[in-house]
Amino acid sequence: MRKTCSIRLLLFGIFITALCSLCMGFLMGTRKNWNAYEQRIALLQEKNDILLSQQEVKEDESNLAASYAVEPYKYILLAEEGYVAVFQADKKTLYASTDILLVDLPQDLQEEITRGKFIASEEQLYSFLENYSS
Repeated sequence: MRKTCSIRLLLFGIFITALCSLCMGFLMGTRKNWNAYEQRIALLQEKNDILLSQQEVKEDESNLAASYAVEPYKYILLAEEGYVAVFQADKKTLYASTDILLVDLPQDLQEEITRGKFIASEEQLYSFLENYSS
């Protein structure tokens, strides 16, 4: 009887030791995983902050670009054989020839047309032509 009691006590001690070992292993593994999880969270937060700052920079650049956006020109007035000629914005395609003599225009306008006077819309073009036609 004493022998069976000793064996039971020994088996109980082994069981308790194994149970404690399993619990310690589980806790250590959980703690290790928790630390890795916290590191991943910190890394993701850092990446998120970087992406947010990059997005803010891009938004600032696009806002800046939008504020500097220039209305595209459709026409350009150039001097051709002493007359004002209307070209499309590519400076190659003749849109219309006019009977407006370059020498009949004010000096500053003559210089501007010699360099190339850009016109943004058809309305502005016809307004200019009406003002300076005879």
